[in-house]
This record gives sequence, structure tokens and C-alpha cells, in this order.
Amino acid sequence: MIYVIITASIHNRFGLVDADRRRERYLTAIADTLRHIPSTMTPIIVENNGERATYLDHFQHNGQPVLIVYTNNNELRYKNKATNEIADIKDVIRRCNIQANDMIIKITGRYRMLSSDFFKEVCCEEKCYDGFIKYYNVCTKTYDENDCVLGCFAMRTLHLHLYPHLLMDGQPSAEKAFAAYATRCGRMKKINQLDMECEFGDTNERLIV
Repeated sequence: MIYVIITASIHNRFGLVDADRRRERYLTAIADTLRHIPSTMTPIIVENNGERATYLDHFQHNGQPVLIVYTNNNELRYKNKATNEIADIKDVIRRCNIQANDMIIKITGRYRMLSSDFFKEVCCEEKCYDGFIKYYNVCTKTYDENDCVLGCFAMRTLHLHLYPHLLMDGQPSAEKAFAAYATRCGRMKKINQLDMECEFGDTNERLIV
């Protein structure tokens, strides 16, 4: 199976703190992303500030409610928000019994998919690869095989489960650390265009990658 895990953190510790803007961006971006996810894939939203009712509870996909998993991982004082995201994904894998050979597409909830192209590519070729990564530096806006876009990628569950995210937290760049790990995992397809609109949390700058 192919799962799409959309990560969210309503009360963020990283970047600009603007609850109203964050709420509107989550509601818009997640709704747009869900419209592009094929009916054959299973979307799951994960939010890391504890079990409670939130504005994320009412999304639908293919006429069905989207499962939402709440964790407490924002309480863990990691240095990098990407470490919290990987911890959230690992909790989803465990709690939803996602199998080692399943494929997981990870999308940051504030990022908006503009088409279904990436989903279709993963669906068509997931038997041939263990992951789909855009090697790219979002700061310099150039291709970089030692860097990657962490806002959207696909990877076999086994590799995500084994990823040493605590070690990543000690690295200067989570993107570079993950790019190096992905390269070692075997059959990675290099993605030219994700067709995704990023909105960076520290500046609110938007970039299509």
C-alpha cells in the first residue's frame, strides 16, 4: 500500500509564531493536497501537540474522513523540527500498523501540492524504487545531490523506520543528513519536479519546487 502522511504542528516552536496565519495555511494547503491524492492511496494527518479536538479533524478524502493521529512529540526538545516530524512518522507507522514494504509519502502540512503528478509517479514506479527524492537546496534554489527537499518525499517504510532521527538532530542540516541517508538506502529515484508550493516557516516565503 501507499500512505500519504501529512505532518502538522499547530503550536509551533520553530519559525514565526502566528496562529491565525498558520491555521489558514493548514486548512488551505491540506485541502488542496488531499484533492490531488489518488483514491488508491491512504492519507493520514499527524499532529504533535497531544490528543484533543482541533480544526484538523474534519478533512475528507474520497468521501471518507481522513484519519488523524495525535502525538506528544512537540514536547521533546529537539533542535530541528525535522526530527519531530520523523518521530511523528514513526509513531504513525507503529499505531497504524504500516508494513515494512509499504511506501510512505511524507508532506509537510503547510506545503501545498499543485498537481497529482508526484503521486502518479510514485504509484506507477513504486515497485522499482525504494524512495523518491528531490535532491535540491531550497536556500540556493539549485540542484544539490548532497541536499534534499524534506517537505515532500517518498520512502519505503522499512528505511524510514530504521532512520536514526536522533543522530540527525545533531547535524547542522537535517536536509543534508537525510539526503546522505537516502542515498545509502539503495534504489532512489531523483525527482526533477514535485509541483509543490513550499511556505517556509521562518520567513513565510513561498517557493515552487
